[in-house]
Amino acid sequence: MSQEKTYIEEIKYTTQAHVEDSATSIHAKSSCEEIQIEHVPEGTASPGKALFMLLKAFIGTGVIFLPGSFAKGGLVLSIILMVLIASICLFSFQRLVKAQRQVGGSYGQVAQCLLNRWARYMIQFFLCISQMGFVASYMIFISENVGLVVSTLTNCNSPFESKYFIWIFLIIIVPLCWVRRIGRLGYCAIVADVFILFGLICVLYYSSDQIHQHGMGPNIKMVNGDTFALMIGTAVFSFEGIGMVVPIIEGMKDPNKFPRVLTIGMIICTVVFTMVGTIGYIAYGDTIQASIVANLPRGPLSITVQLVYAIAMILTSPFMLYPALVIIEQSIFKSHHRGKISLKWKWLKNLTRSMVAVVCAAVSFGVGADGLDKFVALVGSVGAMPLCFIFPGLFHYKITTSKTQRALDCILILWGVAIMIYTIYVNINSWVNPLPPATGASEPIDTCAF
Repeated sequence: MSQEKTYIEEIKYTTQAHVEDSATSIHAKSSCEEIQIEHVPEGTASPGKALFMLLKAFIGTGVIFLPGSFAKGGLVLSIILMVLIASICLFSFQRLVKAQRQVGGSYGQVAQCLLNRWARYMIQFFLCISQMGFVASYMIFISENVGLVVSTLTNCNSPFESKYFIWIFLIIIVPLCWVRRIGRLGYCAIVADVFILFGLICVLYYSSDQIHQHGMGPNIKMVNGDTFALMIGTAVFSFEGIGMVVPIIEGMKDPNKFPRVLTIGMIICTVVFTMVGTIGYIAYGDTIQASIVANLPRGPLSITVQLVYAIAMILTSPFMLYPALVIIEQSIFKSHHRGKISLKWKWLKNLTRSMVAVVCAAVSFGVGADGLDKFVALVGSVGAMPLCFIFPGLFHYKITTSKTQRALDCILILWGVAIMIYTIYVNINSWVNPLPPATGASEPIDTCAF
């Protein structure tokens, strides 16, 4: 890749190449060496640019779900768990980096090289589950926010329930899913990032003002032993940028400096996540919603924030779905080029991509706003935990001969498996047997009750 290309363009190119490579069947390949010699564009990015991209990948829409997750774990326990999970994520990501630097290639290629083809398929499966889960949770959030705005502007005379807005916004999301060059969505990404930053600043302002005006929120718990596992799932959900780790490594001029960049980036993310979760929970107590944006008081600025965040998530959804779209499309349509020479094949592929978006919408419609917090935690447990904890430990175990390091890898793998099973169990149980409201707990904020 030429030196004139910007780092963001390079990351887009590398990300697309890695996703397409990861989705492509490589039955003809029989050795690790054949994977290693595949062309990877030479990186040009400095550590500073790599840090910027890392923060851009991790600090996204997931952060607005953290205040609600702090209510699930309790203030003190949630802070401890957030720091602990971030530390384990950093430890795990560093192991993923070491494995990738040794064998090269995308996440899926590393799996095939060090383990086997079925490991690659499993990573593709978990990647699809996590990315589609992210987008389904975004759609719930979008419909809830737009519903709040419409309710406010119509003086609580909205023509239908907020969840029906999900189907309306598919009109925008589906055509964006047809775009096959992720770089063409670059302007959407920039707008989404600006909107998310603006919304996050406003959320912190409103939360701080709420504390200043009214003090601490009602019924704040220091430790919540009943539902803290849901907090763990949401915390892992927040680190939604793991899929960008390998492309960022490849985009660096000196990849050997990435471990330090990763450490600095994870520290910054942990501080931001902990600050948002703590301030939001202290401000609203047990009236905190699954998304803190729903707690904002009615007014022009709050309406703007809700709309801005909704637009940001609409524009982010095609990016989050992109890996899943490529994997599913290329699993069904073996040829890469039929769509370029046949209009029939092109529209069959577009129909497939559309159906993926429709499935996400159907899931979000079924879950609804009331189940958003549990759904976010479930996505983090089922989709993100294997990618964050289990596979990096397996990869590093294969490349090291140190007994101490292998023991640490086994601990990481066992942690990932155990915490995944436990959090899934608690999550499912919370759906089947929901806990009754605590005595004296305040009702969630109703924007029409004024």
